[in-house]
Amino acid sequence: MPKNNTVIHKSFSKKDLLKVIQEFDITIGVDESYTKSTVANTLWGILTKLDFLYIPPDNNYLVKDLIGLRCLLKHPNPRKPFSVKDRDRYTMVAKKINHYCENNFDIKESVYTNIKQVYNDADEISKYGDIPIIRKTLRKLMYDPQKLYTIKPHISPHIQHDMKMKQMLCKKSKFYKCEVKTGSFIITFD
Repeated sequence: MPKNNTVIHKSFSKKDLLKVIQEFDITIGVDESYTKSTVANTLWGILTKLDFLYIPPDNNYLVKDLIGLRCLLKHPNPRKPFSVKDRDRYTMVAKKINHYCENNFDIKESVYTNIKQVYNDADEISKYGDIPIIRKTLRKLMYDPQKLYTIKPHISPHIQHDMKMKQMLCKKSKFYKCEVKTGSFIITFD
Protein backbone atom coordinates (compact mmCIF):
# COMPACT_ATOMS: atom_id res chain seq x y z
CA MET A 1 0.00 0.00 0.00
CA PRO A 2 1.32 3.44 -0.83
CA LYS A 3 2.01 5.72 2.11
CA ASN A 4 1.05 9.42 2.20
CA ASN A 5 -0.78 9.18 -1.15
CA THR A 6 2.41 8.42 -3.08
CA VAL A 7 2.64 5.77 -5.75
CA ILE A 8 6.10 4.68 -4.61
CA HIS A 9 5.90 1.72 -2.24
CA LYS A 10 6.37 2.45 1.46
CA SER A 11 9.19 -0.11 1.82
CA PHE A 12 11.56 2.34 0.09
CA SER A 13 13.17 4.60 2.66
CA LYS A 14 14.22 8.17 1.96
CA LYS A 15 17.81 6.93 1.78
CA ASP A 16 16.81 4.29 -0.81
CA LEU A 17 15.05 6.92 -2.92
CA LEU A 18 18.06 9.23 -2.79
CA LYS A 19 20.25 6.32 -3.92
CA VAL A 20 17.92 5.74 -6.89
CA ILE A 21 18.14 9.44 -7.78
CA GLN A 22 21.93 9.31 -7.60
CA GLU A 23 22.24 5.98 -9.46
CA PHE A 24 20.19 7.16 -12.45
CA ASP A 25 21.46 10.75 -12.31
CA ILE A 26 17.98 12.28 -12.04
CA THR A 27 17.93 16.05 -11.51
CA ILE A 28 15.23 16.45 -8.91
CA GLY A 29 16.07 19.41 -6.65
CA VAL A 30 15.62 17.61 -3.31
CA ASP A 31 18.17 16.25 -0.85
CA GLU A 32 18.41 14.70 2.63
CA SER A 33 16.88 17.74 4.30
CA TYR A 34 13.46 17.01 2.73
CA THR A 35 10.95 14.50 4.09
CA LYS A 36 10.47 11.06 2.59
CA SER A 37 7.04 11.94 1.20
CA THR A 38 8.41 15.08 -0.49
CA VAL A 39 11.25 13.11 -2.07
CA ALA A 40 8.88 10.33 -3.16
CA ASN A 41 6.26 12.68 -4.61
CA THR A 42 8.85 14.78 -6.44
CA LEU A 43 10.64 11.71 -7.82
CA TRP A 44 7.42 10.10 -9.01
CA GLY A 45 6.25 13.36 -10.58
CA ILE A 46 9.45 13.62 -12.58
CA LEU A 47 9.43 9.93 -13.59
CA THR A 48 5.87 10.18 -14.94
CA LYS A 49 6.71 13.27 -17.02
CA LEU A 50 9.88 11.80 -18.54
CA ASP A 51 9.73 10.06 -21.90
CA PHE A 52 13.32 8.86 -21.79
CA LEU A 53 15.90 8.29 -19.08
CA TYR A 54 19.41 6.96 -19.60
CA ILE A 55 19.70 3.71 -17.67
CA PRO A 56 23.28 2.50 -17.12
CA PRO A 57 23.56 -1.16 -18.22
CA ASP A 58 25.40 -2.17 -15.04
CA ASN A 59 23.10 -0.48 -12.49
CA ASN A 60 22.59 -1.99 -9.04
CA TYR A 61 18.82 -2.27 -9.46
CA LEU A 62 18.98 -4.47 -12.60
CA VAL A 63 16.58 -2.09 -14.35
CA LYS A 64 16.67 -1.98 -18.14
CA ASP A 65 14.40 0.96 -18.98
CA LEU A 66 12.25 3.78 -17.56
CA ILE A 67 9.15 1.57 -17.33
CA GLY A 68 11.18 -0.99 -15.34
CA LEU A 69 12.28 1.75 -12.93
CA ARG A 70 8.68 2.87 -12.39
CA CYS A 71 7.65 -0.75 -11.82
CA LEU A 72 10.51 -1.23 -9.34
CA LEU A 73 9.36 1.76 -7.29
CA LYS A 74 5.67 0.74 -7.30
CA HIS A 75 6.40 -2.70 -5.80
CA PRO A 76 8.04 -3.61 -2.47
CA ASN A 77 11.76 -2.97 -2.22
CA PRO A 78 13.49 -6.19 -3.36
CA ARG A 79 16.35 -5.53 -0.96
CA LYS A 80 13.96 -5.49 2.03
CA PRO A 81 11.64 -8.47 1.46
CA PHE A 82 10.63 -8.94 5.10
CA SER A 83 10.36 -7.12 8.39
CA VAL A 84 12.99 -6.98 11.11
CA LYS A 85 10.83 -9.26 13.28
CA ASP A 86 10.76 -11.94 10.54
CA ARG A 87 14.49 -11.56 9.92
CA ASP A 88 15.18 -12.13 13.63
CA ARG A 89 13.04 -15.28 13.61
CA TYR A 90 14.83 -16.72 10.53
CA THR A 91 18.19 -15.83 12.03
CA MET A 92 17.31 -17.66 15.27
CA VAL A 93 16.36 -20.81 13.32
CA ALA A 94 19.65 -20.56 11.41
CA LYS A 95 21.53 -20.27 14.72
CA LYS A 96 19.84 -23.47 15.98
CA ILE A 97 20.88 -25.34 12.83
CA ASN A 98 24.36 -23.83 13.08
CA HIS A 99 24.58 -25.10 16.68
CA TYR A 100 23.75 -28.60 15.41
CA CYS A 101 26.50 -28.29 12.76
CA GLU A 102 29.10 -26.91 15.18
CA ASN A 103 28.53 -29.88 17.54
CA ASN A 104 29.72 -32.35 14.90
CA PHE A 105 26.19 -33.01 13.63
CA ASP A 106 25.26 -34.74 16.90
CA ILE A 107 21.50 -34.52 17.39
CA LYS A 108 21.87 -35.19 21.14
CA GLU A 109 23.94 -32.04 21.60
CA SER A 110 21.42 -29.80 19.81
CA VAL A 111 17.96 -28.43 20.53
CA TYR A 112 16.46 -30.86 18.01
CA THR A 113 15.13 -34.32 18.78
CA ASN A 114 15.53 -35.84 15.31
CA ILE A 115 17.24 -35.12 12.00
CA LYS A 116 13.91 -34.56 10.24
CA GLN A 117 13.26 -31.44 12.36
CA VAL A 118 16.62 -30.01 11.32
CA TYR A 119 15.83 -30.45 7.64
CA ASN A 120 12.29 -29.11 8.03
CA ASP A 121 13.71 -25.92 9.56
CA ALA A 122 16.39 -25.78 6.88
CA ASP A 123 13.70 -26.03 4.18
CA GLU A 124 11.76 -23.22 5.83
CA ILE A 125 14.70 -20.81 5.97
CA SER A 126 16.15 -21.73 2.56
CA LYS A 127 13.62 -19.32 1.01
CA TYR A 128 15.47 -16.45 2.68
CA GLY A 129 18.97 -16.96 1.29
CA ASP A 130 19.44 -13.21 1.05
CA ILE A 131 20.42 -13.27 4.74
CA PRO A 132 24.13 -14.14 4.99
CA ILE A 133 23.86 -16.35 8.11
CA ILE A 134 21.29 -18.52 6.34
CA ARG A 135 23.59 -19.07 3.34
CA LYS A 136 26.50 -19.91 5.66
CA THR A 137 24.41 -22.27 7.80
CA LEU A 138 22.96 -24.17 4.84
CA ARG A 139 26.47 -24.54 3.38
CA LYS A 140 27.62 -26.08 6.71
CA LEU A 141 24.59 -28.36 6.88
CA MET A 142 25.47 -29.89 3.52
CA TYR A 143 28.58 -31.45 5.17
CA ASP A 144 26.33 -33.50 7.47
CA PRO A 145 27.26 -37.21 7.18
CA GLN A 146 23.58 -38.09 7.77
CA LYS A 147 22.40 -35.65 5.10
CA LEU A 148 18.87 -36.49 4.00
CA TYR A 149 18.89 -34.34 0.85
CA THR A 150 20.52 -31.27 -0.62
CA ILE A 151 19.18 -27.85 0.29
CA LYS A 152 20.23 -24.73 -1.57
CA PRO A 153 19.34 -21.21 -0.45
CA HIS A 154 17.15 -19.12 -2.75
CA ILE A 155 18.98 -15.88 -3.46
CA SER A 156 17.30 -12.92 -5.16
CA PRO A 157 18.86 -11.53 -8.37
CA HIS A 158 19.78 -8.28 -6.60
CA ILE A 159 21.78 -10.07 -3.92
CA GLN A 160 23.39 -12.35 -6.52
CA HIS A 161 24.47 -9.23 -8.40
CA ASP A 162 25.94 -7.74 -5.19
CA MET A 163 27.77 -10.99 -4.40
CA LYS A 164 29.29 -11.11 -7.91
CA MET A 165 30.44 -7.50 -7.55
CA LYS A 166 32.08 -8.29 -4.20
CA GLN A 167 33.85 -11.31 -5.71
CA MET A 168 35.14 -9.20 -8.57
CA LEU A 169 36.44 -6.59 -6.15
CA CYS A 170 38.20 -9.22 -4.04
CA LYS A 171 40.01 -10.79 -6.99
CA LYS A 172 43.68 -10.04 -7.03
CA SER A 173 45.76 -9.91 -10.12
CA LYS A 174 48.00 -12.93 -10.47
CA PHE A 175 50.41 -11.13 -12.76
CA TYR A 176 53.10 -9.15 -11.08
CA LYS A 177 54.89 -6.32 -12.79
CA CYS A 178 58.45 -7.25 -13.47
CA GLU A 179 60.90 -4.77 -14.93
CA VAL A 180 64.01 -6.13 -16.55
CA LYS A 181 66.85 -3.69 -17.11
CA THR A 182 69.94 -4.57 -19.07
CA GLY A 183 73.33 -2.96 -19.01
CA SER A 184 76.18 -2.59 -16.57
CA PHE A 185 75.49 -1.91 -12.91
CA ILE A 186 77.74 -1.00 -10.00
CA ILE A 187 76.85 -2.56 -6.67
CA THR A 188 78.59 -1.35 -3.53
CA PHE A 189 78.43 -2.89 -0.08
CA ASP A 190 79.07 -0.92 3.08
